[in-house]
Amino acid sequence: MQRLITACLGALAVLMAATFAQAAPEKQKIVVGLPVTSATFLPLFLADERGYFKNEGVDVDIVTFRGGTNMVRGMIAGNVDIGVTALAGVSVGIKAGQPIKAFYGGFNMALFEWYAVKGITSIEETKGKRFGVTSLGSSTDFLTRYALKLNGIDPEKDVQIIAAGGSGDRLPAMETSQLEVNILAPPYTFKAADLGYNRIVSQKDLAPDFPFHVFFATDDFREKNPETIRAFLRGLVRGIRDAKADRAGSIQVLAERTGLNDNYAGRAYDAFIDSIYEDGRMPSEAGMKAFWEMGILGGAYDEAWPEAKYLDRTFIDSYAQWKPGT
Repeated sequence: MQRLITACLGALAVLMAATFAQAAPEKQKIVVGLPVTSATFLPLFLADERGYFKNEGVDVDIVTFRGGTNMVRGMIAGNVDIGVTALAGVSVGIKAGQPIKAFYGGFNMALFEWYAVKGITSIEETKGKRFGVTSLGSSTDFLTRYALKLNGIDPEKDVQIIAAGGSGDRLPAMETSQLEVNILAPPYTFKAADLGYNRIVSQKDLAPDFPFHVFFATDDFREKNPETIRAFLRGLVRGIRDAKADRAGSIQVLAERTGLNDNYAGRAYDAFIDSIYEDGRMPSEAGMKAFWEMGILGGAYDEAWPEAKYLDRTFIDSYAQWKPGT
């Protein structure tokens, strides 16, 4: 009897080990594309610096592009395996017939604010002015057009929208009189305020939350590399956990990666950290409703898309099965 019990326990242990063993990634080296260098990518920076991706068997090369639209092009060209950008940027590729979908969310912050040079105190005063966005077709372009139309301003006729790179590139353009209005994310919102520029609109006036960053890949990559994606996401989740638990370490990494001083890095951290969720959830129903309404009013969509058109829920719905231990 004792031998039988021992044998059964041994078999059970083997079965449990097989059940919970993590399959090896199909692809050990991947390129992850970012649209800009932003403080909100903190969990990725932490996971990279602390070796969490490598611990999962994946060598991740993080590459920064000039805007989400360019990154989508890089993915289609085969130069990017996993991209991280706003859902608006992913939708541009889908509308163009590209075989891509988002597969993870969790970065649901509504952080953008519009700042204007001295002398402009409201969005109604911006007719004839130049607005800076990351790139045409990006989320910053999408949101700017929506904010303008909501306030009775035609983005095609009444203002000039200029693609000028990330917030860090565009803020100096206000100082040199190349732009009058900018859509900015932290910490550049704080910098703009400190320089005496006027906040004329906040994204939180438009929506409670927003698909600020989503992770996406081609249909082919998702189909052929599910274990690679799970390994990458486990590393990401560990980075998110560290970001929430280690404020001081996070601020140090932000300073190193973005060139921010500790003051701005800390203010940026506090602005977004509570809007990051390790389970990859998408924004609230109200937030997604506002997202589609923005797109429809801004002319990007004719109607709200069914979720299956832009989101593969495989990894979100199975989070409890593949997530890393504590």
